[in-house]
Amino acid sequence: AHNGVQLDFFVTVGPAKVPSGQQAVAIIKQYTDAVGRVPHMPEYAGGYWHSKNRYKTEKGLLAAAAEFHQRKIPVDIIVIDYHHWVHFGDWSFDPQYWPTPQKMVDTIKSYGMEIMVSVWPFTSPHSNSYVTIRDQKLCAVNSTDQPQVWPDNLPKPPCFLYDPTQEPARNYVWSWLKKGYYDYGIKIFWLDASEPENSYGTPTGAAYSLGSMQRMGMMFPYYHSQMVHDGLKSEGVNDIVMLARSGWAGSPKWASAVWSGDTQSKWDVLHTSIYTMQNAELSGLFWWTTDIGGYAGGQPSKDWFQELIIRWFQFGVTCPIFRQHGARATEPWKLQNATYTIVVDIIKLRYTFKNYVLEQLAEASEKGVPFNRPLWFEFPSDSTAVEIEDEYMMGSGYLVAPVYTKGQRTRKVYLPEKGTDWQHYFTKKVYAGGQSYVVPAPLDHFPLFERMGNSPEKEAKLETA
Repeated sequence: AHNGVQLDFFVTVGPAKVPSGQQAVAIIKQYTDAVGRVPHMPEYAGGYWHSKNRYKTEKGLLAAAAEFHQRKIPVDIIVIDYHHWVHFGDWSFDPQYWPTPQKMVDTIKSYGMEIMVSVWPFTSPHSNSYVTIRDQKLCAVNSTDQPQVWPDNLPKPPCFLYDPTQEPARNYVWSWLKKGYYDYGIKIFWLDASEPENSYGTPTGAAYSLGSMQRMGMMFPYYHSQMVHDGLKSEGVNDIVMLARSGWAGSPKWASAVWSGDTQSKWDVLHTSIYTMQNAELSGLFWWTTDIGGYAGGQPSKDWFQELIIRWFQFGVTCPIFRQHGARATEPWKLQNATYTIVVDIIKLRYTFKNYVLEQLAEASEKGVPFNRPLWFEFPSDSTAVEIEDEYMMGSGYLVAPVYTKGQRTRKVYLPEKGTDWQHYFTKKVYAGGQSYVVPAPLDHFPLFERMGNSPEKEAKLETA
């Protein structure tokens, strides 16, 4: 703030005519009315997203997709991570390792899957885009208004960072994404490194077209997401979703989801993710996801990892976007046999709930109500619910109490609101609301409770999903 020449404050309070218990709902609605909300989640994105660092070849990706198909494990989106190009700034496949992209896309689609491809915002020497971006100054510039060499250790200097705050730069980069990916049938983009990544810090004096990075730097992911959104819209695409490593107020209106970054495969990270998710969604970032299993350190064949990955999947299946990613072999069949069976059951569980998930995410889009929300948000008059932080609602119909401690086989759960009955999804036992219980939490299921009294329409959707 001390770098700004002006500060604008937006203040919203709950309308006086709204009952006190609905103030939080009204405040978030009014905030997202002002900055913009996510659109409807596309049907093709409501299930399981499979990702890893990384499939290095077309052959490897196709083999994994075929194995999922053969094993009848449903996948909505399968991901091609970074370094599938020759140079940063090519925004296209390296023909040595990805020789037939059209055939690859057609094969993946025949399995009922879509491809998401990682794109980074840098251009490096020898790439297709380097000279144009440099000479037309479609990039961040230094204090003398010359292209700023960007200090990152992956594309490596003398790379440049394109400047998404200027429309000509957005149009130019989209032209490459269209040619390199969209024209083959790929419409889902993973905007990785979109803070933007700068391994050695932001250069002093660097600026975008809209102002210095000290003033405007945090706006990069907003305009970067707009680049993809507007490009897809120009091609007539309306069912848009993308994933960005960073976001800003209003980013969701460009159909941009966020995730919790490159986390570690540790129990405390899983625990923290429960709070991160709720806070992100209360901030208007309704499309949120986690790297199921953690990004770094996971070992799919090791005993210690089996329980952790199961519990993380149980948490992830209740999130707005259900996505596994990590710097490891993330294919379920790489896990131990018993773990594999449980994980596949969780993936299939998501498809039991898929229609419900899409329905509740539509409500987030239309009314500004988070998909996952704290108990106090749903039950503001319940004084005990206000104190509960490690449980949350999944839409209006389900309460989730994730297990996040190694070796835990029971879970203390508070079920809100006297007069409301809750049915355990797996055991079918019914519990009275307004009380705490110690419920079983064996490894093959977790505390998930249906709020009794769901409408027949909602129950029908669940049964036929």
